[in-house]
Formats: sequence, structure tokens, C-alpha cells
Amino acid sequence: MYSRLGFAVCAFCDPDILLVDEVLAVGDVNFQKKCLLKMKSFRKEGKTIIFVSHNMNAIKSICTKVIFLEKGEIKKVGNPKVVVDFYVKRSRIIN
Repeated sequence: MYSRLGFAVCAFCDPDILLVDEVLAVGDVNFQKKCLLKMKSFRKEGKTIIFVSHNMNAIKSICTKVIFLEKGEIKKVGNPKVVVDFYVKRSRIIN
């Protein structure tokens, strides 16, 4: 419930920059859909969204540029599909 309230407050205050950390990891499917729609709306308005997530589909859907960090170090920057594919391949090698 706190995540829902926090996202609602931030999203409807009309910020220029929105920082979202794993908001899609909580809540039901309807809440997740509302979050995705609101973030896409922000993006269309030209606002900046810093979206922290392990949800690769959401990253590819929302982001226009991705930074993959590992232990605080930048490993790859660029197109969402390219960086997500790099992350997935790297994860398979490590595991």
C-alpha cells in the first residue's frame, strides 16, 4: 500500500524528473499497468524517468536508454534491447 501511495503522490505532483525504484515489484497487475501507463505518459511529455528494475520487459517497454550496473560499476550503456540482451547473456554465463 505504501508503494501505491508513494507512486501516486509522485506521479501526480507533475515532477520534471521521476525516480522509480522497483515499483513494479509490488502490487497487483492493475497497479503495475497503471504505473507503466503513467511512466509512458511522462516519457511522451519529454520528462526524465530514472527507472530501477529487474523487470526486463518493463525496461524494454519504458526506457529509451539503459545503463547496466554491476557492483556499482557501469558495464554497458545504450539501446534497451541491446543492453538487456547483454545482461541476460551475462547472467547465464555467471550462473
